[in-house]
Amino acid sequence: MKNIVLFGGAFDPVHNGHLNMALEASRQLDADVYFIPAKIAVWKNDSVSIDHKINMLKLAISGKKRLFIDEFEVNQRSDINYTIDTIKHFKEIYHNDNLYLLIGTDQVNKFHLWKNAEEISKLVKIVYFARPGFKVEENNIQKYSITKLEGQELDISSSDIKDLKSLNLPISVINYIIDNNLYFINKIKSYLTAERYNHSVEVAKLAYEIAEKNKLSIKYDCFIAGLLHDIGKNVKAQDAISIMKGHYSEYLDLPAPVYHQFIGHFLAKNDFNITNNDILNAIKFHTTGCSSMCDIAKIVYAADKIEPTRGFDSKWLIDAIEVNLNKGFSTILKDNIKYFETNNVPYKNKLMVGCFEKHILK
Repeated sequence: MKNIVLFGGAFDPVHNGHLNMALEASRQLDADVYFIPAKIAVWKNDSVSIDHKINMLKLAISGKKRLFIDEFEVNQRSDINYTIDTIKHFKEIYHNDNLYLLIGTDQVNKFHLWKNAEEISKLVKIVYFARPGFKVEENNIQKYSITKLEGQELDISSSDIKDLKSLNLPISVINYIIDNNLYFINKIKSYLTAERYNHSVEVAKLAYEIAEKNKLSIKYDCFIAGLLHDIGKNVKAQDAISIMKGHYSEYLDLPAPVYHQFIGHFLAKNDFNITNNDILNAIKFHTTGCSSMCDIAKIVYAADKIEPTRGFDSKWLIDAIEVNLNKGFSTILKDNIKYFETNNVPYKNKLMVGCFEKHILK
């Protein structure tokens, strides 16, 4: 007799919260877990085609034992499928096994609204994980014999991912989103030339890699900052000056070519609704640096300077910062100074000087 967990949802897109739930349910219940993507989500609006959602699911579970995808609902003629029908289908196949239904905390609170909710509770054992910020409806817990699994669900939202407030999902899925122009990608492209967009993607990927090699939890924030760091680059000069005068007047004495970092900060905050101050500051000082730089800012500054398509051999600098963030950052700053002085590029403005004085290790 096996234990089978049914895990349905929009998975638009699948993220690390979904994977954490599935892996924990598999471990705690000693079960195979089946992701069952809905053809059309009942509670949410779909953003991409079902083919894209399935492709992202395949990437997300690749190499993970006891995680599977079942396309029963996708293959039905009806656009909307109900969980009760899916459960009955699985009961026919696994009639001698234990069936569990895995749901999120938000669905615990809505469970009384599900079609044939009481019948579902008699056919399967319903389980859920706690989610930060959600209070469960105790009446539903009792009425439908819903069991809480130990372990916390990660506080990740597909909606936040689609709005670029979070990218907490497997890197393979992030790359799929980029390669297929899903969710936020076309919006970012609208701010950049094709060449500048490609550079931004490379910066994002390298920033993620640097954070990961340094075993830092900020790798997803680094990716977001990398994607957005140059969105102020192609703003018309008169609009850029207007934004600078209105919001960054203390930096008007800096050379005009660095204004785009402040414009990017403004657009990230106001057009993309980024609220993470570390991401915003990484964008704000990615060209000049400054005396006070968080790890995200150091990583994005470095990735912008040394990403592989820059046209010079930067592998030794990439290796240095991937081994040790602060020592590698110092090495990159020293190389910057050498480049500036060799090519007679003026660089001694107040932000750059502050950055070099504070972050170059003696």
